[in-house]
Amino acid sequence: MLRRFLLGAAAALLAAAPAFAQPAAWPGNRQVRILITYPPGGTSDFVARLLAQRLGEQTGGNFVVDNRSGGGGIIGWTNVVRSANDGTTLLLTDNSLATAPPLYPNLGFDVRTDFTPISLMVDYPTVFVVPGNAPARTLRDYIEAARGQPADANFYGSMGSGSSPHLYTEYLQDITNIRLTHVPYRGMGPAFLDLMAGRVGLLIAAPPTVLGAVRDGRARAIAIGTTGGRIPALPDVPTAKELGYDFTYSFWYGLLGPRGMDPVLVAQIRGEVNKVLANPEVRDRFVQQGATPVAGDGAALAAVMESDLARWSAVVREKGITVQ
Repeated sequence: MLRRFLLGAAAALLAAAPAFAQPAAWPGNRQVRILITYPPGGTSDFVARLLAQRLGEQTGGNFVVDNRSGGGGIIGWTNVVRSANDGTTLLLTDNSLATAPPLYPNLGFDVRTDFTPISLMVDYPTVFVVPGNAPARTLRDYIEAARGQPADANFYGSMGSGSSPHLYTEYLQDITNIRLTHVPYRGMGPAFLDLMAGRVGLLIAAPPTVLGAVRDGRARAIAIGTTGGRIPALPDVPTAKELGYDFTYSFWYGLLGPRGMDPVLVAQIRGEVNKVLANPEVRDRFVQQGATPVAGDGAALAAVMESDLARWSAVVREKGITVQ
């Protein structure tokens, strides 16, 4: 009798075990910070706020966007590295995190090991823009006009030394055998204002930065850098590949957390993010901006970061690029 009782109790405990093993729902009643390293406004802020809004609607949780700009991103990145790895602090980042190590040798953390990659979220193609009254109608026109001229005859802007637009334009010069002079700004906004005013002649930017001005004639898009075809947001603008240039670099956005996050928690978060990216309204908003929702996992994000780190570290070293 006792043996049957013990066997029955053991069976009951085993049956109940999966219920006890289930992780707590994320985020539960805790507030979640989605940190970005830029001030309000701009593409990173748009992606972060759209994500926070939709995650809140899906989970009933409290999500806030924390803009921690300054120090070239170091302030925000360090804040995430030092935060608890319980899913209450997440980093929404663009390519800049992967290109930081060669620019900042004393970062104080390792981008490969001090973060937990969660999801590769969305990809924005690059847009080559010139002032609205510029003679160049395509990227080929611009390159042919610049070829053979000294570097100080043509200026291009970026959001800062070592930023993706800076590195991308350095690559463009290498593959086209032209020389341009770099003018670094404190963000894409000021750089784009100077482009429209004619103080710089070329800018490589994400579509949301330039779409309004391109559509009303204050700027002209002369090519799209993408691995695919033309984008619905700018259907009449040819790709760099169509024009004969092997330029396929883009602006990707991914979600990370501090190192050591529980894989079960990471899977929970990624599942909720993927639901957001699968939402037709969200997908339409991204497509209208020229973007492609990716919904890649942590391994995909780690792979693109590793590829960027290797590629652009070499460029920074070869060209002696430093942060100004």
